[in-house]
Amino acid sequence: MKDLVANLMLVSALLFWGGAEIAKAAVELSCGTTSCAFKEEIGPAGTKTYHGHCDGTGNTEVTDKNSSMTCHVSDHMTCTDAFWEEYKGDYYWTCTCTDDSITEESHPTIDITCPPPS
Repeated sequence: MKDLVANLMLVSALLFWGGAEIAKAAVELSCGTTSCAFKEEIGPAGTKTYHGHCDGTGNTEVTDKNSSMTCHVSDHMTCTDAFWEEYKGDYYWTCTCTDDSITEESHPTIDITCPPPS
């Protein structure tokens, strides 16, 4: 009976920990120039969503036509293609990366291009 209780506690803790990783807010990446590169870190079996923003563009409206975001994978990981998204009037690029290894960290590189300031 003690083994059953111990196993249930372990499974509950793992489910909570795994769910907490998924429930974390997106990582906000702000680019204040025409080109930025970010090297990120994802822990073993982790998943992170990235939001790419262009700041410092003056009066230039940032659109999906004059900006971009590319999420490059490293060893033992996958990333979705970045896409343009709107949430409550805020426009940004987004992608999600997952570390497919249960023992090693991953380090995706995220490139953001923005329109020049006006």
